[in-house]
Amino acid sequence: MTIDTSFASSESAPQRAVIAQSWRRSALSGVQPDSPLPELVDDASRSDVLLDAARPVLDDAAARLADTGTSLLLVDHECRMVSRVCLGTTVDRALDRVGATPGVDLGEETVGTTALGTPAEIRRGLAVNGREHYLEQFKSLSCFGAPIIHPATRRLAGILCMTEIADRMNPLAVPLVTGIVGDIADRLLDRSRAQQRRVLDAFQRAAPRRDVAVAAISEDLQLTNSRAAELLSPTDIAALRAVAADPALRETTLQLVLASGVDVEVLATPVVGARGAALFGLRPNASTARPMVRTDLPSTRQATTAITGEPGTGRSTRARSMAGPDAMTVDVAELLITGDQPDIGALIGDSRRRSRALIVDGVDLLDDRSLTILAAACRTADKTAPLVLVAGPPDQSRTTVAALTARCATRIDVPALRNRTSELADIVDEMLTDIAPGTAPGSPPVHSVSAPTLEALVCQEWPGNLVELSSVLRRAVRSCEARGARAIEPADLPADHRTTSRAAHLSGREQAERAAILEALDRHTGNKVHAARDLGISRTTLYARIRALGI
Repeated sequence: MTIDTSFASSESAPQRAVIAQSWRRSALSGVQPDSPLPELVDDASRSDVLLDAARPVLDDAAARLADTGTSLLLVDHECRMVSRVCLGTTVDRALDRVGATPGVDLGEETVGTTALGTPAEIRRGLAVNGREHYLEQFKSLSCFGAPIIHPATRRLAGILCMTEIADRMNPLAVPLVTGIVGDIADRLLDRSRAQQRRVLDAFQRAAPRRDVAVAAISEDLQLTNSRAAELLSPTDIAALRAVAADPALRETTLQLVLASGVDVEVLATPVVGARGAALFGLRPNASTARPMVRTDLPSTRQATTAITGEPGTGRSTRARSMAGPDAMTVDVAELLITGDQPDIGALIGDSRRRSRALIVDGVDLLDDRSLTILAAACRTADKTAPLVLVAGPPDQSRTTVAALTARCATRIDVPALRNRTSELADIVDEMLTDIAPGTAPGSPPVHSVSAPTLEALVCQEWPGNLVELSSVLRRAVRSCEARGARAIEPADLPADHRTTSRAAHLSGREQAERAAILEALDRHTGNKVHAARDLGISRTTLYARIRALGI
């Protein structure tokens, strides 16, 4: 664990860079120095794994630190307080006055700079001396907090903070808190091993059945028998892990379509005594099983084709593949950047004289005169000189462009990457083959993605589509190579692509609610106070919905 032990003094403005950066993040989140502590937003029941592991360690620490005038505060990975152990009546009353009680959100975006929320942002231990707190009500307190990293999953499990009433934190808090954090992490590992044994036992009881594909999946473990290994792709494993993680899961039967296109009936059974773990029995539906077949490509060459989709979806590549290697291509965007205006009439005439296909990439950037010429060309086009038009999504195009693409004999809408989750594993493998090919022709790529990494990729929004995914994978490969590994882990991804969001599993109503919140945040450049006012809800409610909807 890396620990910041520079206990520099602070006046009206923070002296240390780490504190100054935290203050800036706090201000950008809409927090004001005189903001009150938020109301209780949730109970601590969802953090009982952390609390169960920490309770005996905190009890032991309380006995050793009795009457020291300090307090030990424990928050979960969302910075929601789950426990408070006060070792003196004065500090107990002080924490009561500022409202620091179990269930309260103490994240940096809610209460500004603290030794609870800020270590969650920087992922290392940090002391925050009195005046370095962002909120005025915390400035009488000094604290040291350190993150608790789960040894099995390497994810943030919580933060432990020692607090006292003083201008500066006692440097002896560093080894004390670090030792307590280490003991809690050891107990988390012991619990994880015990849960893994339960998952393994459940799998071993079910796996011998030869007529059923069996998989046992938890947060940090996945087991499959041979039939399940043949059926399930990494994308399917990620989907099943999301089912297993549902705390309300009961034994149930689901109908799923796997990434291969096969329909399966899935019996999901939670593993008793192992949170977030489930046993899955899968049976392909013989009457509906089907191989994955590409039906979006025309079987014969068409006179006119419109290929639409968001930028970065591969629509231009699709157009070149359909038109053939000898096709003529005009990239409207490139011409406009250089100050040239495409002469559509001359290009169409040249294409027909030479009996070659013409690709017009960026139809939605053309002026109305050029669109009129293209519309006329569509009426008289033939298969000897096909016309392939590339444009944005029809529902985002102006009327004249939508009317033009509607006239084409064949229309192909290339889906956005966020709508191709079942294909993501194959897309990633193909990109990795280009980025870091194997040593021999046809061999697998040098690097692969782990199941947690694929789960994180599946849950991203991908506004940049394939171009964004390619950029993310290139950065991940460089990170992976720097540490001499072959499997890409979540830590190798850019920071804003590491988290697993619930967005991929939301209901229609939740999707609409999520979209409304994102639009409000976008209108107000991320200011949550203004976004909450725009939506007509309290800031506390907005924070709760942001967490619940995976924003």
